[in-house]
Amino acid sequence: MAGTEPIRRLLIANRGEIARRIARTARARGIVCVAVYSDPDADAPFVREADLAVALGGRTSAESYLDAGRVLAAARLAECDAVHPGYGFLSESAAFAEQVIAAGLTWVGPPPAAIAAMAEKVPAKRLVAAAGVPLVPGAELDEGTDVAAAGAEVGYPLMIKASAGGGGKGMRVVTGPGDLADAVAAARRESAASFGDGTVFLERYLPEARHIEVQVFGDAHGRVEHLFERECSIQRRHQKVVEEAPAPFLTAAVRTGLHDAAVAAARAVDYVGAGTVEFLVAGDDYYFLEMNTRLQVEHPVTEAVTGIDLVAWQLDVAEGKRLPDPPAEPVGHAIEARLYAEDARHDDLPSTGVVTAFGFDPELRVDTGVVAGSEVTPFYDPMLAKVIAHAPDRRAAAAVLARGLRSGQIHGVLTNRDLLVAVLESPQFRDEPTTTAFLQRHRHLRDAAPGVEVAAAHALAAAAAVLALGASADAAGGASASVPTAWRNVQRPDGVGIELTGEQAADLAANLALAVVPGGAEAAPSATARIQVRRRIGRDGAPRWGFAAPSGAVGRAPDSVSWSGDSVVCRVRPGRDASGARRVEVVVTDVDGLTRRTDVALYRGSDPGSLDVYVDDALEHTFWQVAPQTGAVAAAGGGDGAAVPVPGTVTAVLVEPGAAVVSGQPLVLIEAMKMEHKIVAGGDGVVAEVLVVPGQSVEAHEVVVRMVEQEGQ
Repeated sequence: MAGTEPIRRLLIANRGEIARRIARTARARGIVCVAVYSDPDADAPFVREADLAVALGGRTSAESYLDAGRVLAAARLAECDAVHPGYGFLSESAAFAEQVIAAGLTWVGPPPAAIAAMAEKVPAKRLVAAAGVPLVPGAELDEGTDVAAAGAEVGYPLMIKASAGGGGKGMRVVTGPGDLADAVAAARRESAASFGDGTVFLERYLPEARHIEVQVFGDAHGRVEHLFERECSIQRRHQKVVEEAPAPFLTAAVRTGLHDAAVAAARAVDYVGAGTVEFLVAGDDYYFLEMNTRLQVEHPVTEAVTGIDLVAWQLDVAEGKRLPDPPAEPVGHAIEARLYAEDARHDDLPSTGVVTAFGFDPELRVDTGVVAGSEVTPFYDPMLAKVIAHAPDRRAAAAVLARGLRSGQIHGVLTNRDLLVAVLESPQFRDEPTTTAFLQRHRHLRDAAPGVEVAAAHALAAAAAVLALGASADAAGGASASVPTAWRNVQRPDGVGIELTGEQAADLAANLALAVVPGGAEAAPSATARIQVRRRIGRDGAPRWGFAAPSGAVGRAPDSVSWSGDSVVCRVRPGRDASGARRVEVVVTDVDGLTRRTDVALYRGSDPGSLDVYVDDALEHTFWQVAPQTGAVAAAGGGDGAAVPVPGTVTAVLVEPGAAVVSGQPLVLIEAMKMEHKIVAGGDGVVAEVLVVPGQSVEAHEVVVRMVEQEGQ
């Protein structure tokens, strides 16, 4: 609720990028910023950068950021006079807002009554309908509701949604009555885990609708304004992936109608502060979806086109100030891409680990909670950053953002970067209205990353130079940080060779196996080392890249690469960075007269003797997982068990010992990074042993179910 005194000391009841974002504005106003943190976040950037920090303890959200008592105790301990909830966690908890106000603190958010009115999605729909806002057909699911009958009334396809939250948690699309009961049960579990409330409802699913939202703002003096709209249709698993402002391909009448309906919804609850009213738009029709009574993740695109610091407006309103006049029109176009840590090769499962390098072009706005050295854990949302470009028009903004993402340096975890670039550069994004079915309709974009053939000339040449030089150094008896000691290095009088084989992957250039083999490099010129690369096609049709370095190359300091037909002459200037990885500071490649400067970094891989190889330049990035000659370490469980791919918590066990199962059948459900994942049988068989129970924490590659072959197989 609004106060009348300037805020002096602000507790930010959140984590990651939004905690850093709020602190940036607060510090500029001379406000002391207090962070709260869980055990996994103890060394996170938002904690290190805070003026003061208070430990909440615990690992999961429920044990830390969702514990209102601990957060309030932290505010008292740090002698704060205000609390900003950010988004997610307690930001839409009316009870928490009431407790903050009752403690005599300024709540940087809407009134508890407004939060409560919009928190339960079904009552909220009744309220806005009374204000004249159109609704999508739906049905409530109370304790005694006949779920099958409710589904038939709404019609298929339908969507199950969590009444207490959003962000894709607790959502399921159901195409027919046979899947409804299981989907409702799964949605209730996920909603309860994310929001502490398993209540869900049904709503008609509009697969070709657009998801457009309007930013609203109110002050304590009765004024409510809109700050234009945002297009948020490109989603995966009901989580937004790309957002932009203003929304393209809208008629003036629909745009005005959306603005008016959003303001009417906000006024219906006497709204104060920042809020977002979300709509589904189908043609010239639009329907109220929900109102988020907080700052949105995608607020930076609105800030870009309006020139307004929305967090500063939140603080002003909380201090009792009146809203200034909003701009008459948006300026330019802004697009935001959400960078997630996830593995496209394994159904977009979260990718955990240490971020060993992280950086983008300074012309982009990057809101992030990570820096080089940060650890991505399974306990929270996998979003690494929001990357935003602002330009005079939409095409320019998309081009700037795509280039910035492509040239960014992200090492240590897998991401959805290639998908984001493919979307931004696609004619479907550029020339047509996007809908919530965009990624399903254009599945080819998921496979649009450059393959081995495309990246070979530059990226393979640069990597070959480093790897072959390292092998050559090892063969001569020198220490090499770039080649695992487990490799069998083979020395010949004419040098050392490396053969690189691999199969193209969807998200990155390739997963490759690397072995040191005899090579036949040309004699090295006296002034430079020469590393030759040859390409051939194997019997299986896959490309083979052979790299050879002469023994005389050891100790040289080459600094460029040239390409001629199927061979490459590489000259490299290697260096070493602070993280201990061997890094090529500059590799210059010359292919058909085009010169590119490339950065190559090598890190020890997760398997013994393996390497992670990153090749980055201004236009693209390439990543290989390189295994020693003896082969990669087998995944836990081998062929006789089912193992989890990421750390998480078991939410349900679906089989018992002795049960016969078929390939692909779900065995166990785990919750990781706020999403539920199925662990399925890798083949037909019989369950010999179930090794976990609901509520148990599991590590990556841990076997959860042991299998045996069925008799007679």
